[in-house]
Amino acid sequence: MTGVLHACFEEVVAPGLISTVEEARRALQLFAAEGAEALLLVHSMWSEDQPLLALLEGWGGRPILLWNYHPLGRLPEKLRVNDLFRLCGTVGLLQGSAVLQRLGIRPILVSGTPGDPDLERSLRAYATALRLRRDFQGLAAGQIAGRCECMTGTYVRPEILRSRLGAELVAISAQEYAAACAAVNAARVEAFYADLTRRFPIRGVSEPSLRLACRNTLALDDLVARYDLQAVAIQDLDEELHRLVGTRPCLCPPLSAERGVAYAMEGDLHTALGVLAAMRASGSPCMYTEVFTFDPQENLLLMGHAGVHDPRLAAGGSVTLVLDLEYCHSDPVEGAWLEFVMAEGPVTCVSLYDAGQAYRLTVFEGTSLGEPLRLEGYAHAVIRPQVDVRQLIPRLVQRGMTQHFAVAPGRIAETLAYWCRLSGIEFSLEAAA
Repeated sequence: MTGVLHACFEEVVAPGLISTVEEARRALQLFAAEGAEALLLVHSMWSEDQPLLALLEGWGGRPILLWNYHPLGRLPEKLRVNDLFRLCGTVGLLQGSAVLQRLGIRPILVSGTPGDPDLERSLRAYATALRLRRDFQGLAAGQIAGRCECMTGTYVRPEILRSRLGAELVAISAQEYAAACAAVNAARVEAFYADLTRRFPIRGVSEPSLRLACRNTLALDDLVARYDLQAVAIQDLDEELHRLVGTRPCLCPPLSAERGVAYAMEGDLHTALGVLAAMRASGSPCMYTEVFTFDPQENLLLMGHAGVHDPRLAAGGSVTLVLDLEYCHSDPVEGAWLEFVMAEGPVTCVSLYDAGQAYRLTVFEGTSLGEPLRLEGYAHAVIRPQVDVRQLIPRLVQRGMTQHFAVAPGRIAETLAYWCRLSGIEFSLEAAA
């Protein structure tokens, strides 16, 4: 069993079998000395309640994962008494459920035999969720140019953000961002400009506009480094920001991409944190989007957004540097961002929203269809959800959320569900009936 756990968790503190109150107390001392953050409780056979009570009462309300353990994965044709003792963990599991219930403890339950791929997937997902919970404590989340006043669902309450998610709001004014832009070294701008022009074809973007976009994008990296930011929301509709810096930053900042920093636009810091959670859960860049429109006949969602997008998400050969179609006629320059379609493969779509009484994370799964490009001028994804869009969209409306989603490559709903349980976040998976 220990080998299985070591393969899934960063470090395993294994006290051995606990069958007495004294052994439970020694285990608690070991856990405290090693800084254990979660307890994996396994009933290998029947036991008295007192050792379990001592263990739980000394554990202090920290997370508990309960393993419905079976050593063989099957029932032999005939059992000897000693074989029965080895297989009777279910007796202890059911008996112990009364202890848990009376103490008000609701553990997360996993089932299986050592070596079972589904069990190992669940253990890895839980370990990732624990790291994600730890990562959010004290996390610095930047908001540039304040909140977007016309989108009330995106408003952030700093004290609630801190108390419920553990994240600290770092408010960065448009003036501070403009000063960071002005301080970017010209040599860095030229190097970034040269790299982009070498990697991507360009359509409709002049050299002065691309250089300015490069400068303004590199300033994001400087602010990330200054405040150790892990997530950034840019209020890119702010008139003062456009007046001060000429064009909004919509290229992919190289340092941020290397560090795995999450970005969202329109001041939506909650979605930026949702993007970050999806990135940490998937181990991949994720796309900040909204549902532009849908096709009820083909069961498709067209998702995308203006903003900072990582070209590693793109289907091969689909990336082009294009002008900012939304501000090209009102800003001093035409701006620059990336046009592409997300690569083909399974995806998980994630909404993180402050619902008032609690944070709410809503998830649905689907498939990105990849090429061809379906929308001119934007980074976008064509998603076929597992739920019929004629059912999905009304369900999402009834749940309540903003229009913004993270789109993550892969299937990460289980990891996010564990993270929500560990963090006190409402979780909902919209699945087919």
